[in-house]
Amino acid sequence: MLLALACSVGAQYGSQSTTGTVVVIGWSRTKIVIAVDSRGFDDNEKYRDNICKIVRLDGHSVFTAAGNIIHARNGQALWNAQKEAIHAFQEAQTSGSSRLLKTAARNWGENMVLAINRALKEDPAGSKLMLDKNIFLTGVFLGFENGSTAMYQVEIVFDPATPQAKENFYTEHPTTTMEFGALGRNEIVNEVVAGKTHFARSELRKWAAAERGIPIKDRDVRWAIRLVQLTTEYHPQRPDVGGPIDALEITRRGIRWVERKPGCSS
Repeated sequence: MLLALACSVGAQYGSQSTTGTVVVIGWSRTKIVIAVDSRGFDDNEKYRDNICKIVRLDGHSVFTAAGNIIHARNGQALWNAQKEAIHAFQEAQTSGSSRLLKTAARNWGENMVLAINRALKEDPAGSKLMLDKNIFLTGVFLGFENGSTAMYQVEIVFDPATPQAKENFYTEHPTTTMEFGALGRNEIVNEVVAGKTHFARSELRKWAAAERGIPIKDRDVRWAIRLVQLTTEYHPQRPDVGGPIDALEITRRGIRWVERKPGCSS
């Protein structure tokens, strides 16, 4: 379902900050659930647990990302992935497009490539520090589009041959049943979802027992939350992930926040 892509999120105005993040997404043709951690690191390698990693675009759409979300230099942002996502969605709304999320994702990818290439000229050393496995960041646009769920994933990578940034665009296709995957520090999530190891089978049994006490309408989003918790508890690089978990559900009725830090999108 979801690709194993970039694995860091920068703290606000942290020009060289990288850390782990975990974005868990579950989706079907009728519903999307998202749960994320809150940890980010500043330039002094001090972590803060108040990063809002989900951006509300409208009543049925959100943006999230794995990778450095801001590149700043001398206190000024050279690019800001979250602000660009809002701008790209607003552009799509005024374009008359019948596929707002896809158009927004395309706009975002094109604009991020331009912004990152400008930053590569202005701050080449700082820009290279933003890379993880040759990836700057991966943005994901999720929500309802023309009455059904939609998800578009845009990977911004560094092309050594040019040498410039370029984008890889992916359209994800939902199934009738809920599928779960993750971006960022996704190893624990992938292991548990696959259910092949002793640890995974043990956690799945625990969840099967626990979910009986959870209302049916909340089980999918609570499972996404639990997968984030398992990452913070068991990931080999678990100091990189942590803090409060933000989680929401998107259906035809709109966005329903289940967990949310003060100050994050309404």
